[in-house]
Amino acid sequence: MKYYKLEYDLLNHKETGTQFQCVNGYFGDIQSAIFPMEGKIDFEFDLPEPILENKAKPTTLLNAVFISNQFLVFKDYFLDFLKKFNVGEHQTWKIIVHHNHNILSDYSLFSLSYPKQRELIDFKKSSFYLGKYSDHKYVGNDIIISDYDNYLSTLEVLKSGNDNFLKYKKIVLDLRSVQTDMFKLCIDPLGGYYVSEKLKTSIKEKRFTGITFKEIEGINNKIEVVYQ
Repeated sequence: MKYYKLEYDLLNHKETGTQFQCVNGYFGDIQSAIFPMEGKIDFEFDLPEPILENKAKPTTLLNAVFISNQFLVFKDYFLDFLKKFNVGEHQTWKIIVHHNHNILSDYSLFSLSYPKQRELIDFKKSSFYLGKYSDHKYVGNDIIISDYDNYLSTLEVLKSGNDNFLKYKKIVLDLRSVQTDMFKLCIDPLGGYYVSEKLKTSIKEKRFTGITFKEIEGINNKIEVVYQ
């Protein structure tokens, strides 16, 4: 079964009203570093309140520039629709959205609790090398990464050098074992949410708005996907 990246339909102004639906609002804690990369959010936090641009239309998937791709903002009816699918453990938080001096109370933050980079990225077959912030063309030594834990520890080591960071020549995404209709990745260049062909087809049939899909291989020509 093929998978696709679920994204806000940035260029469909007829449907969304404007390119960026929300650039302002009350941020709350949404940009803080308190959120775990993996696991449930088991504490209360100050919720954001997006303020939509005047021309923006309140679509099913809402674009709020200041909310990271760790979260999505959906209409509540879309969350009811998702109950028919296997999307894994997730959390939702009701939020207030402001639009043309009105309050929209039918939106929620959505987050999958457990991203899947540990299980789905084949680090041994992927290729990494050393880069420099001061020179984007610099190609340093190859760095062998054995697994996700080794990836995280390598990032920590590189933090001690002000000018060094990890770059990739190839990322291999192994989707042969995926059973769910949605998963999340939190790793460059694959950060975001992905849906099965089954869920993608149903979303399009229901004509939910503000949503588009991208072939994973189309995100970046350095990404290789294994389905079989």
